[in-house]
Amino acid sequence: MADNDSPPSNKKRMSSHPTISESSSVCVLCVDDEPGLAELVGTFLEQAHGSITGVPEERVTEALAYFEEHDVDAIVSDFDMPNLTGLDFLEEIREQDPSVPFILNTGKGSEEIASEAISMGVTEYMQKESGTDQYAVLANRVLNAVEQYRTEQDLQDERARFQAVFKEASDAMIIADDDGTYVDVNSAACDLFDRSEDDLLGKTAADFTDDDFNFDTAWDSFKEERTERGVFPVERPDGTVVVAEYAASANIMDGKHLSVLRDITERREFDRKLSIQKERLNEFAGVLSHDLQNPVQVAQGHVGHLRNGVDDGDRERHLDAISDAVTRIDHVIKDVLAISRENSDSRETTEVELSAIAADIWQRVNPRGTDPEIEPGLVVTADEGRLERLLTNLFRNSIEHGRQAVTVSVGRLTEDAGFFVEDDGPGIPVDTRKAVFDWQHSTKDGGTGIGLKSVEQAAESEGWSVSIAEGTHGGARFEFQTDSPV
Repeated sequence: MADNDSPPSNKKRMSSHPTISESSSVCVLCVDDEPGLAELVGTFLEQAHGSITGVPEERVTEALAYFEEHDVDAIVSDFDMPNLTGLDFLEEIREQDPSVPFILNTGKGSEEIASEAISMGVTEYMQKESGTDQYAVLANRVLNAVEQYRTEQDLQDERARFQAVFKEASDAMIIADDDGTYVDVNSAACDLFDRSEDDLLGKTAADFTDDDFNFDTAWDSFKEERTERGVFPVERPDGTVVVAEYAASANIMDGKHLSVLRDITERREFDRKLSIQKERLNEFAGVLSHDLQNPVQVAQGHVGHLRNGVDDGDRERHLDAISDAVTRIDHVIKDVLAISRENSDSRETTEVELSAIAADIWQRVNPRGTDPEIEPGLVVTADEGRLERLLTNLFRNSIEHGRQAVTVSVGRLTEDAGFFVEDDGPGIPVDTRKAVFDWQHSTKDGGTGIGLKSVEQAAESEGWSVSIAEGTHGGARFEFQTDSPV
């Protein structure tokens, strides 16, 4: 087993490796029972490439002890050694590290030894030769094996980090194979789909969405584009549907494709409600502008007449018109404030004497008008302020359309729990009854679209339903169905 060649005396390297730089460190454990040969092999390897540091050991037991206590990048070992052979040494190493490069470098090679070494996981099998050129080859094989080993270790570390992020991520993550079949899911995906891991694995996206979803077409497009973003409706076992926003990336690992999903159901609902609110706000702003602009123009016109000078008799008429315009502006402002505060005020319901409140409000709204017909003894459970707003706007609406001569009636519904408010004015055509509660709607030129909207909102806040019918004398009849008898 002795090798009489000595290391070359010049500084020239016998081989080079294109990837591992000479400034890096590669620790090679050299094991040979022939005195001085392990050290000689280490020296030749060091001279072949500046990154290599050879560590010589003549006994397998001492080599194992060194391996256990130090970081070793590769092992070069003889085969024919006393007590423990190179294969025995390989077996011990593989129990501790299944993949560290192990090169069996022996002078007694045979197909049987080579076959056994390969089955035990040897990295390289080389036969010793005469001369020093063999060490350049050995150094290259060591460096190639170390590079591959380090690359595999880096990949394993990367996979471990990915798995840690994958499992603990708050977003749902799904890994699918080339057919789109789910091969791994995290706990967040189970929560999103409301299914166990076993229920998800082996399935595709087509199993968890509506029948209109063309999975094959979508998957073929994804594999061609390599990335994809979109929205995916997820059907849960209870029949509910959540909307998931997803981003998919192809080949995060060979043949494995990642999809990251996030539940945006609440966000989409919020956006939908916000859009509706913006639309209603625009409508409301238009109505408010119209309802304030009309009385302002009336007041300005009469003020102009007064400035130009008028007779005493005309002065009162102009002042009355200005007063009516200001009162109308005040009514609009109060309606707007009531509507805007409807959802924020803390209100308590009590038993309220509907008959007495209706009579009082009519006297305030139309003091010079005809007497109302109010059924006595009407009592409702409601917020008193909200009920006053509801009746005030209904009475104003009747006066706007029927003038002061209009007669209003308030009574109990005969068939259902509730009450009605009707007048003997011109009434509301059947085809416009649903529209009178819209912001923009006003059946009278110069009339407010806010008042009746306020009536509807007040009723809904009390939990009542409101509908419109024809009154006893052909006028408008508003019916309010309540939860309890009136």
